[in-house]
Amino acid sequence: MNVVAISKGMVMKAIDSDGKSTIRSLARIAAVVVASLCMMSVFAQDESDVSSMAGHKANEEGTKLYKAKDYEAAVPFLQLAAEWGFKDAQVRLGQIYFKGLGSVERNPLRGLAWLGTAASKPSSASYSGIYERALAQVPEENHAAVERAVASFTQRYGSGEAAVTCRMKAPLGSNLAQLSCDYDSKYAYTKPVQSAWDEHASSAFAL
Repeated sequence: MNVVAISKGMVMKAIDSDGKSTIRSLARIAAVVVASLCMMSVFAQDESDVSSMAGHKANEEGTKLYKAKDYEAAVPFLQLAAEWGFKDAQVRLGQIYFKGLGSVERNPLRGLAWLGTAASKPSSASYSGIYERALAQVPEENHAAVERAVASFTQRYGSGEAAVTCRMKAPLGSNLAQLSCDYDSKYAYTKPVQSAWDEHASSAFAL
């Protein structure tokens, strides 16, 4: 829709409708301009794409929605952040799919693919524990499919493969190593034509 053309037509109509009253016409023009700006703002929002967000912004928004238990709304933001390599987003997205939280359809394999990516080294014991407990619920005959999916996702979205690089680092004055992740704000993300999940969807299973 051409907002500029609409605005021009509305302005001309406002002038022609009362050419004898300049003040009244100017007031109408001002109102039309304000309305046009509002319309342009709405159209811009409609055309916006989550994938244009920076990874850390998507992670923040997805985390906020996840904590508010608005899981369906959180998915696109967490998906983007997970693809940027944020392990906390990968865990949250994995939990949503593995458990079928909210109105999101349960998909154990997809959930495990993200949980396994978050647990891939270097990672924290808590992330590894979440993945291992989820995997323990899966029948042995499906483990091969899980391993393939995790390997594929890790290759694309694991530490150092995208914008986030993690390492185990001991804080000053401590011998206990903790997970430390760095975010590269200059990372240029291009959404692939085919996602990692597309390669494994046919191997999905139910629990």
